[in-house]
Amino acid sequence: MTDMVKLDLGEIAGTAGRAQSIRRTFESSDDSSRQAADACGHADLAETVRRFASTWDDRRRGMAEALGTLAGVLSDIHDAFEQVDRDLGSSIGSR
Repeated sequence: MTDMVKLDLGEIAGTAGRAQSIRRTFESSDDSSRQAADACGHADLAETVRRFASTWDDRRRGMAEALGTLAGVLSDIHDAFEQVDRDLGSSIGSR
């Protein structure tokens, strides 16, 4: 039985937690890039920073959503394999 699947369920759960943490960071990001634009002191530079901020906000929201999905999938994988492990363990004990 050398071809067994080995999963580190703790690592899977930890990765799900880290993805959720990064998602929360993206979701709670403030308006700092727009505030930086106000502090530029040069109209063209300020406009470039504002344009970046607007584009970044859209991308940040998309990445936050994707991270939430990833975290959910990883949690589901963790839970499913944990259940399989429990079921296999109890079936061995019932023999």
